[in-house]
Amino acid sequence: MGNTIDMNELEPVARPLLPIFFVLDTSGSMTGQPISMLNHAMEEVINILGNFAASNADALLKIGVLQFSSGAKWMQPKGLEEFGDFVYNPLTAGGLTDMGAALDELDQKLSRRSFLVSTTGRCKPIIIFMTDGQPTDDWEKALKNISENNKWYQNSIKIGFAVGDQANTSILSQIVGNSEAVIQTSDLATFNILLQKVAINSAMIGSKSHIAGDNPSGEDIVKGTIEETGQTDAKTAGDMGVTVTPPPTDTTTSEPDWGSDDWD
Repeated sequence: MGNTIDMNELEPVARPLLPIFFVLDTSGSMTGQPISMLNHAMEEVINILGNFAASNADALLKIGVLQFSSGAKWMQPKGLEEFGDFVYNPLTAGGLTDMGAALDELDQKLSRRSFLVSTTGRCKPIIIFMTDGQPTDDWEKALKNISENNKWYQNSIKIGFAVGDQANTSILSQIVGNSEAVIQTSDLATFNILLQKVAINSAMIGSKSHIAGDNPSGEDIVKGTIEETGQTDAKTAGDMGVTVTPPPTDTTTSEPDWGSDDWD
């Protein structure tokens, strides 16, 4: 039949890259139930996001898991992979809390010459931090460098999880850049629920961030998620009285068309 469409001849739709990074504390204080709960939560997150990625026509989702303890390293050799290729390896706890090393590693990889290479454009990177303590290395120097010089980091969607009573919400708020984008909870079950919901909500909103004029924020996602789930065991760092002065940004270069190669 002349009007029959050969599905094999259809060209795949070009989708902009949506990178989702999880920066996870695996220091010694995470030993026992905390690391077990983190692994369980991340396995659920991978499953949920994988299903979303498979059906999403707006963006090509890729995931990277960066763990930090004594130093920082990527879970997978390639660092950033499509969900169909990504294999989650359960994390183990031990060592220090080198958040500065994690920020330095992000600074190196948040570049179109590295993890953000794409011929079809990019959405805003999503970066989700989780810690149960406070940094043991020179995090301030690393934060100053990445927040002042890396435009992808400056304009990424950043959300933080401060888990447990020893988590430093003030430092995490500075790293994220907004205390209202940091969730504090001492209940591991609540953390499990919120991490899953934050991840999927971030992916849904972030997948459209390449559209001109769409400017999603971590604060909006956090507030919407807490309201949606009704988790009374969670609050934002802002609710706890933490305030943050946003780091300076380079105003000489306007925010890019996310489908272009304007930035490194």
